[in-house]
Amino acid sequence: MTKMLFASVSFAVLCTMLPTIGYAQDTGPSADPASAEGRLGDIIVTAQRRSEDLQSAALAITAVSGEDLMDRGVTQVEDLGILSPGFQVNTSAGPYATFSVRSISSLSGNAFADSAVAVNLDGVYLATPTVLHGLYYDLERIEILKGPQGTLYGRNATAGAINIIPRRPEFRNGGNANLMVGNLDRFNIGGALNLAVSDTVALRVAGQRVRRDGYMSDGASDDNGEAIRASLLFEPTPELSILITGDYAHQGGVGPGATIRKECANIPGNTQTGACFVADDPYTGIADLAEQYTSVGEAPPTQNQFIEGDYYGLALNVNYETSIGDLTFIGAYREADSAYVGTGTSWQLREMQMPTQTSAELRLASNNDGPLQYVFGLYYLDTTMESRSQSESLNNRRFSDSFTNNEGWTWAAFSQLTYSLTDNFRVTGGLRYTYENKETDSERYNLLNLVGPDPVIPDGPSGVKTIDLEEEESWNSVNWKLGVEYDATPDSLLYANVSTGFKAGGFYYGPPGSNTYDPENVTAYAIGTKNRFANDTIQLNIEAFYLDYTDQQISFVKLIGPGSVVLVTENAGSTTAYGIELESEFLLAEDTRIGFAASWIDAEYDEFSYDTVAPPSSTTLCVVGPPFPFNVDCSGLEPVKTPQWTLSGSFEQGFELGNGGRIFLDGRGQYKSAFFPSTAYTVETVADESFRANFGLGYEDPAGRFRVRAFIDNAFDEVTINNSTVNTAYSENQIVGVNLLAPRTYGVQLSADF
Repeated sequence: MTKMLFASVSFAVLCTMLPTIGYAQDTGPSADPASAEGRLGDIIVTAQRRSEDLQSAALAITAVSGEDLMDRGVTQVEDLGILSPGFQVNTSAGPYATFSVRSISSLSGNAFADSAVAVNLDGVYLATPTVLHGLYYDLERIEILKGPQGTLYGRNATAGAINIIPRRPEFRNGGNANLMVGNLDRFNIGGALNLAVSDTVALRVAGQRVRRDGYMSDGASDDNGEAIRASLLFEPTPELSILITGDYAHQGGVGPGATIRKECANIPGNTQTGACFVADDPYTGIADLAEQYTSVGEAPPTQNQFIEGDYYGLALNVNYETSIGDLTFIGAYREADSAYVGTGTSWQLREMQMPTQTSAELRLASNNDGPLQYVFGLYYLDTTMESRSQSESLNNRRFSDSFTNNEGWTWAAFSQLTYSLTDNFRVTGGLRYTYENKETDSERYNLLNLVGPDPVIPDGPSGVKTIDLEEEESWNSVNWKLGVEYDATPDSLLYANVSTGFKAGGFYYGPPGSNTYDPENVTAYAIGTKNRFANDTIQLNIEAFYLDYTDQQISFVKLIGPGSVVLVTENAGSTTAYGIELESEFLLAEDTRIGFAASWIDAEYDEFSYDTVAPPSSTTLCVVGPPFPFNVDCSGLEPVKTPQWTLSGSFEQGFELGNGGRIFLDGRGQYKSAFFPSTAYTVETVADESFRANFGLGYEDPAGRFRVRAFIDNAFDEVTINNSTVNTAYSENQIVGVNLLAPRTYGVQLSADF
């Protein structure tokens, strides 16, 4: 409660002085030119596959401008978690990222993983949760859509969707450059060059290099990478545009890190109650905690963690304006080659992974102001995955050795129509048919007596084969959406809708008859309002929602037999969640802007239990039945990664100077209540409530082309747990791997346009 009180007071002070910013989070001085006219600006989004004003879109969207992303220092996927309440990003090992939206998440941890959030780069769906790196530079905006998007975004969008939209080439000569330096030896540099090659051809080349040392004591949780993107735009006529884009990114360094927590009573000499970090400094990394392993006869953790990933993409976007709408074709090919050795889960994981995907989408979207607005589309996706991974099971002196070979393809047909029955009242209907096929030919071996910390892995399959996984499954689903919209005033929209979502089933390493899981389905109800008041100086958006999930896919680490620790995915019987989100923005004066956002959610697993040969520790909130095997019943508990409360506030105050330049002060704060990141539901795994605040002070020249900003993030140096992982094969040392957000960081940003 102390943190809650402190956070509430802090928010009150912020909002009284001068939010996360509301649905249109454009706080940069050049991002919203309308603010210079004494009103909040309009933001055009394409979340519903056609251009429209954000305040006219009848769904919950957070749109964050490229300028604001640069101010926040967003360079890697885990940084996206600060953008909106009710949305968070968790990492644990290697390049994997798990998104959580409104209580729904799907743990990404191996080559079988699918995300519950559809991430799209310039309209191209990214099918693998390990390929989301090196994308967050030279962007027009990021759009975060909350709630299932089964009609327009299809499978694997049961929690929502994220649209990453790079800046397109323009018919002018110019560019920009930016630099960030700070503690932890941070040195980021980037920029873009835009050339008008002719009246019909434009080229844009952008890139970045990021460097920051790890904030864990063993060098983990660093930021290291390079990326480049080239876009060629050809507009031979006013109606036709052809955009060809190629991109490459490299991710290097150590990768995500972790520390260890235990029940305080299990730490010698500790007299506290509850859960405690085993080291006095919570940022002590796994590699520096060898005594937690060697004291019970296990091998020390590796000192040689690394991550090396190369990501490639090529896309063609053709848009032709016709009398009946914009006809758009998007074709793309993407591949990756990544490898890592990490202990971000508290035990050693090793993997080499090579995913590829080919996709094509054709759609027709209305481009007029008539009573009927529509989108029709066809979609196709083909994927392959080759992976080899090893997972350590130290108390059995062995490593698993998994050879995963997956193939899959899917196609869909979709439409969404909105018809104006009157000037103020509209109805919406959407429909999507999806067919999906997956097959796997995979094997898992046990490499006996191959103890860490740095084993020599044989070149090919060897040891004892424990699992032979040959499966093929297909699924199909019809998803739909029905909604109504009413313009109470020209600046106030009321809406309500009901929609469904579908996430395909899949496979995991398990014994015959227990190695597949069923599709996940959701029905979502939402009612909301979007408003502008006081001559466009106040924005207030509110949405209430109710989610009804059947067969929700829950992924967790489970011991299925002696020495067989696997990441399984099982279907919970049912899950319900309801809540309300509020996002607001206030332009109190021409140079005074504040905002406030809040998310409250109440969710629980109505039915969720599983069998295991090794249950969680005695502090679990789940009900553990008698052996053997143990039945662990977590029904009635809240879904993982679901803080009940998230509160955000921000402000920007500018001061005009005599020469026409500008000094500005900005700040952001976010409070999260406690939540459980792990299905173990033990006291050791809980993420405590937290409050983090960021501040900046800067100067902008009179022409608005040069900007310098000093910043301090996590100003109060809050120790914030972002994720935790339990391995039930580690019963001897009773450890829990904990991932932390960054401690206090600070530095200077410079940017210039030319």
